[in-house]
Amino acid sequence: MGSGLSCGLKARPEKELWLKLFYRRVMLMYRVLIVDDDKLARKGLISIVPWEECGFTVVGDVANGALALDFIEQNEVDLAVVDLAMPVLCGLDFIRECKLRRPEIKYVVLSSHESFDYIQKALRLGVCDYISKLQLDQEDCAEIFRRIASQMDSRATAESSPRESKKELIDGFCDEISALHCIYNREEMEVLRERAAAAQLNEIERYRLLLHILRTVSQSFEVHLSEDDFDFHASQMEWMPQMREKLIDSIRRQENNQRIESLILVAADYILEHLTENELKTEDAADSISMSRSYFSTSFKKYTGFSVNGFIRKERVELAKKMVRENYSLSFSEVSYQVGYRDEKYFAKVFQLREGITFSEYKRALSDK
Repeated sequence: MGSGLSCGLKARPEKELWLKLFYRRVMLMYRVLIVDDDKLARKGLISIVPWEECGFTVVGDVANGALALDFIEQNEVDLAVVDLAMPVLCGLDFIRECKLRRPEIKYVVLSSHESFDYIQKALRLGVCDYISKLQLDQEDCAEIFRRIASQMDSRATAESSPRESKKELIDGFCDEISALHCIYNREEMEVLRERAAAAQLNEIERYRLLLHILRTVSQSFEVHLSEDDFDFHASQMEWMPQMREKLIDSIRRQENNQRIESLILVAADYILEHLTENELKTEDAADSISMSRSYFSTSFKKYTGFSVNGFIRKERVELAKKMVRENYSLSFSEVSYQVGYRDEKYFAKVFQLREGITFSEYKRALSDK
């Protein structure tokens, strides 16, 4: 098995899924329209959300639903962020009308209403999420929009994957691995493993994918991992998450490995090891690799796609889900405490922002399976 199995990043027709997603997320991104009668609120939301990092670009902002309907007739829009209370045409009426004209558009609603009944009316219309204008927070907003972008990507994948060839799938996997995010984020690697397993790759295709991962690791982290350490014969691709652990072990054994990619991976692993500690802070992870807090924070977000606190919240939510799947009888209070939160109300907010549903709704969904 020689170089003929190498996985180069080759140009593919624009109609193919992975290139389409690349253009959407990196070049064009998902297009957002902001609809709010409060000009300061519109400009504030535009400035507070790191749109490009979340996979979006703002293509317009208008003052009411009527103007928004005119806008979507003339422009391509993927997501509308809509205030519920507006003159001329309110948010709910705009969404109802827009769903008739452009059913593919997704929605996030803005509200300063305390009544959850009012928000529920919007949720029944199928909006993706809602944001309280009274509690605008940059990281919370960013998490919401990242999750929505991921959901939109998943829909595009589901719609397009039946038409993909094996080669297109493998090239897509290689593109994702080259971006490195799946190496820093365990659940992304697990999702990639599940998709690769579902693709039913043959041994040559699995070997090709293994070679690409090993080459990516070698170039990015200056660590050599042997293909002999991984069983590419296994159809369920169990070696993919194992590779991440072997990579971390190899980096730790190299005392002189000061590549920033390697240091950030070690710091991410430090966070996972201390995840359930209530006092876990950014400076702890920075100190673990002898890096200044400011440089560490910037570098961590660059390579993982998350702020340090966002990464901690994400991993704690994933741990909470794992715990309740394994022991359904655990109460929310018990889970909150065990994943590192002493403030249950705060964790409830974190969980809902991350998952789009409450912890109780998540448990009910498990019981319905």
